[in-house]
Amino acid sequence: MKPEIRPGVLRDICFVASNLRDEDKREVFASARLQSGTEAGAISFLSSPGWCWTAWLDGQPVAAFGVGLGNPVHQPHIRHAWAFGTSRFKRAAPAITRFCVENWPKRLIAEGVTRVEIRSIADHDIAHRWLSGLRAHRECEMPNYGAGGETFTLWSWRAEDWKD
Repeated sequence: MKPEIRPGVLRDICFVASNLRDEDKREVFASARLQSGTEAGAISFLSSPGWCWTAWLDGQPVAAFGVGLGNPVHQPHIRHAWAFGTSRFKRAAPAITRFCVENWPKRLIAEGVTRVEIRSIADHDIAHRWLSGLRAHRECEMPNYGAGGETFTLWSWRAEDWKD
């Protein structure tokens, strides 16, 4: 069955965040001091109003992804992308990639966004290969960025990347 992309709702994003694949669980829980997957899902949903989606396979959400507002008062031109999934994420990745490439650039430009940042734990090779395939720029290592001192990698998409 082909993955279906749906607008993100709190229940579905929390379901995905409560059933993360091991690589994503490690990254999500290193990103912030969190008590549960449900809390991670709720934060992702609430920080991305109108900018979150889920990927579904066989009647179940298997991935959640979106673009958070960051600091809308002082830096409305900068956003923060996020994605995580269950053990079935890989099957949905091509559909998520197509959706992002086809839908995000024009909307981001229309909203005055010039940069979207992504932070990923340094050894999450699966995520890094996917980000490279999405033409994200690997910018730098961020030592001690994680809640437990983990090193993260900063990636970005820039407005010039979105122009035809």
